[in-house]
Amino acid sequence: MTRLTVQSGDFLQGEGEYRNGSLTLKTPRSQAGERISLARIKDLRLASLESNRNLGATLGWGVAGALVAGPVGMLAGLWLGGKEEEATFLATFKDGRKLLAITDGKTWSKIDDTWRQRQRSGAR
Repeated sequence: MTRLTVQSGDFLQGEGEYRNGSLTLKTPRSQAGERISLARIKDLRLASLESNRNLGATLGWGVAGALVAGPVGMLAGLWLGGKEEEATFLATFKDGRKLLAITDGKTWSKIDDTWRQRQRSGAR
């Protein structure tokens, strides 16, 4: 299970989740969340992909690198550690509803890959 944050659209703002090829999103009729298969998405687009640095994780990687390889390891840890990607995407469902949400880069890749596979298998 991975989290996403609904920003706008036909679903309630706040937390949602992606699990096993389905999104669970809160709606005015279902506060617990409606489970929607990615197969019900007509169009899926990446709006933006931003790289951010988490200061705590960056410093942690720097300390770990210093312990393993000294000053060079510390520099490598500081340079490579703590990078996170944040993806904003837009989904249009076959029933006309829309969703604008934010998630991490890995979750976006899973959602996009699964949706594309289902699109290809449905087109055959």
